Amino acid sequence: MKKLIALVFCCLSALFVTANDGVFYAEGNQLIPITETDISVKKEILTINRVGNHLEVTVYYEFFNPVGEKELLVGFEAKSAYNGKDPMTTFPNHPYIRNFKVVMNGETLSYEVANVPLSYYDDGKIVPNTYVRNGRIQSWTRKQCEDSIAAWADVDNPFDYVYHFKAKFRPGLNIIQHTYDFVLSSSVEEEFYFPYVLTAANRWANHQIDDFTLNINLGERVSFHLFPEFFKSANEWKIIGKGKYTLDSTWGLTEGKATPVFHIQHGGITFHKGNFHPEGELRISQRRNWSISSWTWSGEDDDFNAESILGAFKDQYIPIVLPKERKKEDTYYTRFSPEQRRILKNLPFAYHGYIFKDKALQDYFESCAWYLPNPNYNGEIEVMTAEEKKWVEFWK
Repeated sequence: MKKLIALVFCCLSALFVTANDGVFYAEGNQLIPITETDISVKKEILTINRVGNHLEVTVYYEFFNPVGEKELLVGFEAKSAYNGKDPMTTFPNHPYIRNFKVVMNGETLSYEVANVPLSYYDDGKIVPNTYVRNGRIQSWTRKQCEDSIAAWADVDNPFDYVYHFKAKFRPGLNIIQHTYDFVLSSSVEEEFYFPYVLTAANRWANHQIDDFTLNINLGERVSFHLFPEFFKSANEWKIIGKGKYTLDSTWGLTEGKATPVFHIQHGGITFHKGNFHPEGELRISQRRNWSISSWTWSGEDDDFNAESILGAFKDQYIPIVLPKERKKEDTYYTRFSPEQRRILKNLPFAYHGYIFKDKALQDYFESCAWYLPNPNYNGEIEVMTAEEKKWVEFWK
């Protein structure tokens, strides 16, 4: 029985976004055979849903095996997460991966977890971790992992993880459903970041996905950047629900291309393509706005600027959450002019698409990147979240 090696990868921190020399990948979530020449990917449906501070990822595959039964050793490699949690508390499992599951042809597959050396940079080049020998994954012991923690004092989780399992491909059609969830990554510039390798699909026998669908749902009243690496235009995406997109040519450019920013009032977006031979990866990001962050996190500070805070709300949907311990007696409240406070009070109504009778308010919100009028919304406060209700009460 012919044995091959396949690898799946997931990057949980923007600080570790790398690529291992075109053979192994340090980001993404594809089933990647290194030398497979027979089995092809007929169909893939990738669904990404945000639930709180987690993403739930479901990948549905249809593989076609034109030859006899094959057994492949498949692995899901997760890079170390720079999030401050002691990795030994969940050893040997990754501290941020949860609900890992693979179902093949209706059968849930058992898996093991290996702990392996980190990939690292040497003279500007990535040196991949080499843990596969003679077709077997070589895992570190607990002591080796603890020694690595001591040696890499500035890294919270200084070794990688490989969730691996054996998959028997029967002749003909094989269905694999792979599911997991993990904590969203973040960085200085980003509220969240999610990378996913698509080009790995080109390594299967057909060098493409015959029928590919990608669904993204990150919640209601949310804005996010979608970098144009595997698609050319935002028009290739279909909005399911209510939303719009704008173009950002100031940040996160891909080869000089403006980046689509999707503003979703409710619902999500979907991408579908036949004979999909990806030439780039999926990267989803939400830009962090420091005007809002500093206002939320700090007390009285000299950098406060009411106009910049209102400007931040114009560019993208920002969660309606009152800064902690703010009261109307605070100077923060009085630093906003009466007109600015009126705008802030009406912000949740505009988020829901309210059409204002006041021309000045309507003109202002129509100038916001995310505003979408909803004739069916009459301004009922009952449909708002608890935080939105507190916001309206605070500013009125």
